Amino acid sequence: MKLSAVKKDLGLRLCALESKPEFFAQVARWHHQECERQGLKSTLALRQQRLVLHVRETTIPKTLIALQNDHLAGCVSLVDYTYRSSERMPKVTSASPVWLSNLFVQDEFRQQGIGNSLIDAAKNYARDLGLEELWLSATDYTDYYQKRGWEIVRRTKLGGRQVNVMRVVL
Repeated sequence: MKLSAVKKDLGLRLCALESKPEFFAQVARWHHQECERQGLKSTLALRQQRLVLHVRETTIPKTLIALQNDHLAGCVSLVDYTYRSSERMPKVTSASPVWLSNLFVQDEFRQQGIGNSLIDAAKNYARDLGLEELWLSATDYTDYYQKRGWEIVRRTKLGGRQVNVMRVVL
């Protein structure tokens, strides 16, 4: 599976986190900040522990990073946890759905297409694994994902906050 991609016009390089271990600590901090922003219980040590799996496993979980001119610009992860809810997830075609998670682009690199490039790379990676769909939960950025083909499947609470559970067919 091809994980490395280059967009020369942007000076952008996308690759798996395990190929650039020097960025592990920063990505763990971003994951921790995002969990806290969403009101989820988190510690930096827990995020680091979970992120280790992203660099040890061969398929999923996986974290991809974006480097712009060799500066860490953003990241996105694919995870295969089961969504914890009393309701059964509708329309799931696999026993363990894969979720797009922790999309993050540093402020100074936003509005340059890096988020889109990370999402596209994650979708391509998932397709290469034979997956037919991806899932995510969104609160603040639902419109962003809808403009990119994701559909709201249901609304629920996560960490005490109302979230939209979304899916895209690959």
